Formats: sequence, structure tokens, C-alpha cells
Amino acid sequence: MVASTDKKELFDVLPEILSEIAKHRDQQREIEEYLVEKHNITRGSFIEIVAQPEKITHFAKDKLVAFINAIYEVTHYENINPSEFFLNKDLKAIKNYKEEEQLPVAFPYTMNGVIRVTNEDYLTALSYKELAALENHQLLTYNFQTQRLAKKTIEKRTGLIKKKKDIKNASVNAIVKLMKEGKYSPSTLLFNVLVDGKSSISFDEGELTINEDSTLNIIDGAHRLEAIVRIIEENPDFEGYMNVDIKHYPIEKAQKLLAITNTVNRFDKTLVKYYGGEQYGEEITKYLMTLPVLQDRIEIKTAIDKKITITNFAILSTAIQTIFAPENSKDKYDVQDVLKRFYEYLIPSFESALVKDRVKNLETSWLSHHNMHVGFIVIAKKLYDKYGKEFPVDEIVRIINGIDFNRETSELTPIMGGQGKTNSNKVKAQIKEFIEKETDKLL
Repeated sequence: MVASTDKKELFDVLPEILSEIAKHRDQQREIEEYLVEKHNITRGSFIEIVAQPEKITHFAKDKLVAFINAIYEVTHYENINPSEFFLNKDLKAIKNYKEEEQLPVAFPYTMNGVIRVTNEDYLTALSYKELAALENHQLLTYNFQTQRLAKKTIEKRTGLIKKKKDIKNASVNAIVKLMKEGKYSPSTLLFNVLVDGKSSISFDEGELTINEDSTLNIIDGAHRLEAIVRIIEENPDFEGYMNVDIKHYPIEKAQKLLAITNTVNRFDKTLVKYYGGEQYGEEITKYLMTLPVLQDRIEIKTAIDKKITITNFAILSTAIQTIFAPENSKDKYDVQDVLKRFYEYLIPSFESALVKDRVKNLETSWLSHHNMHVGFIVIAKKLYDKYGKEFPVDEIVRIINGIDFNRETSELTPIMGGQGKTNSNKVKAQIKEFIEKETDKLL
């Protein structure tokens, strides 16, 4: 429907919508993030509207459309669908709408009272207000390659996988409560000015300047930072400070730092393996995760989202290390080539079972199970041993079709049925043995 702008009708509907959103803190946060990311609208603006809905009646049209569109994009409430209230040209124009106000916090950014430990290690203390400003103006960023894992969702309209911070509200709320009561002692946040060819810093007599085009990541302390942002949103004059350990590390060194960092919300053991691992099997798996057919499909944490991911980093890297046993960099590159060829043929050939209809197929076939990637690595190794790196890819399909994966009839069923009761390493060893035996028959 193409409608003319009818503010009276819109403002009749809006209070009820905002009242409903007021019950859902997560929705409020998502709308805030949408407005910040898409339109440079100051963080806290939407929460202010939830608290005082009458303020939105004074918005200029462009800003009003931006807010209504953000509400709809997050909630999908049809009674706030912007196409019911605005012309198509207004909706198209909003894609390019940005808040004109210049951000007062930007790079280059200087911190005072900084102690230099080495040329890549610095210590200071920052007020809650300053920390909130760094976060709110997006100078302090969350890098999924050096932080706690992302929450992954599939966007219904596009089918694309979206990532967002995995922030545990219970932890944030507990920290906020302690801070408000004056019971939260200053602890140390860990930041990293990423060495990426663009970032740079300079230090002079206690002043650390993070220069233009730099990337400043939070490595540890995301929950505490979120608590600080919420407190400053409620009370801009709230006083408090945090110690800050500032690094100037490249991505690999930052990942290893995270792997040994001990936090209240402990990092998943598979994530620590991903960041801190140095075996060739782990390096090969990281490479495979960059392939389009596997991108965002290999889970870095132990638990697997059946709708999105097909196995996890620990299963795949351990299988590669055990079965291929690479001993040097030549072996690593050979195995990478073999498994790239293998997976780029395997996934499209069995896309329904392994990706698109994986959840449904799990009910009837062991082929879709995350531990079956141990078996896939076995098949890849057998093909490599017989044919070399240029093995015939159609053999992948012939071998897999020649093995019984049916849950009712397969010899895998007594093996897989023991999961949760039998040691998982024992289960994987039995999968390996079974697939080796079946592949040898077929080859």
C-alpha cells in the first residue's frame, strides 16, 4: 500500500507499540543499535522515546520515518509498518538518512594519565562517562575475531547469517546493581589498538593518542562496558572509573591473549582452542572456515546451532590433526588443498542433508550429524592416499552413497546412540574406524 503521511493516525498507533516494546529490553537494544548503525542517531535516543513518547511528535519527517522504520525492522509488528504511513519516496530516502550532528568523540583520541609499560603495552584509568562515550560513538568496537562468540541468526527475508554480541543480560544486570550500590570495585578492562596497517598510536609524557583510521577493540570486559553504558544512559552524571589495559597487538597475538584471559563469564573451551591453538590441524580448519561453502557454518563454540552450523571447530581440527597428522608447513598446505577440494564438492553435492534441511534430516540420517565430519575427513584421507591431491571428486558422492547412514539400519546407530553416555572421544574413534572400514570396501 502506498499511503500519504498521516501523522495523526500514526501517533494513535505508536503509544501502544512503545508500551509493548517497553516490556522487552532486548528489542529496545536492537532498535537502538539499528538507529546507531544505519542513521548515526545518538545512542539512548530510542530509550528516551520509550520513556517519553510525546517527544517523537516533534521530530522532522526524515527522523520520524527512520524511527518508525527501525521499530518495524526489529519487531515486524504489522500495525507499525511504515508503508502504511509514508510515501514510497519517503521510505527510499530514509536509506541514506544520517543524523547531521557531528560526533564529538572521534579519532584521533587522546587518553591522559597513561603509563607506558612497553611500546605495545599501556595502563590507565578511564571514567564511566569516558568509557560510555567511546562505546556510544563507536570508537570502541567489538571484534568477533578477538572476542566472545557471536550470536548467530538467519535473516528470514534474505537467508543471510547475522551476527551480534553474545551479551548475557543476567550478568550485566548484576553488575549494574553492584555499581549503583557502590559495591563494584574498579577492575581492569582489556582494549587493543589493532595492528592492521591502518591503526597507529603515539605516546608523549603520559598522553596516549590513538590516531585517525585506527581500530580500537574490546578484548575483555564487554559485560562491564555494557553495564557502564546503561548506567550513564540513566544518569549521565554517575561517577565511577575502570582500570584499562591497552595493547597494540596484531590479530594473532590478540587472539592468544584472549585465550589465556580468565573472566567471570568463562570463554567456551572450543573458543579457547580456536584462539590459542597452534597445531596444524587448527590452522587448516581456520583456513577451511574462510571458504564460501563453510563460512559461518563451522561453530567456534562447543554447542552447535543445528539450524545454522554443521559441526564445530574442535571436532574438525582434531579430526584433521589425528587423521592427516600434518608434521610441517608442506603437509599443512597439502592437506589444505585436499580438504578445500573435498568440501567444495561435498557441500553442494549433499546441500540438503548437510545445510538446507539438516535439522529435518537429522531425524532419519547420521549423515547430517556434526560428528560425522570425522568420517568425512577419513574419506578425504583415503582418497588422497589412493589418488593424490587431484583425486576424482565424483568418488566422494559414490563412497557416501555406498555407506548406510539410515538411523534404523546403519551400523552407526549403536555407536552414535551412546553419545552423552559414552566418552565423546571414544565415539569419534568408533566413527573413524567404521568409516575407514566402509571406505576401504568401496575403494
